Amino acid sequence: MKLSRYERETIILYNEADSNASIYTHNEKLQRQLKKLHEKYPELVYPGEKNGSGGLSYTLPKKWVRIVPPQVRSEAQKRGLAEVNQRRRERKKEEQNVSGEN
Repeated sequence: MKLSRYERETIILYNEADSNASIYTHNEKLQRQLKKLHEKYPELVYPGEKNGSGGLSYTLPKKWVRIVPPQVRSEAQKRGLAEVNQRRRERKKEEQNVSGEN
């Protein structure tokens, strides 16, 4: 059964008594991230049952669940980052040109 985008939800559950949280999600990016965490920390992050419609659930330490607001940068910070990124792009292009000449 194909679910609509509205029906493909992510649910994070935890309570004050337990040290673990449960994450149920249809979000593919989050599923990949949780899978990588399970591979790296199999004793802390473990999968639950698949539901048959594309949703996966994982259990992990609830202290890993965070809500982080985006950084607000000043115009000066944005210009500085743009300059750094531009220099990196130029260096990378130079390295590609040098390696292509050999």
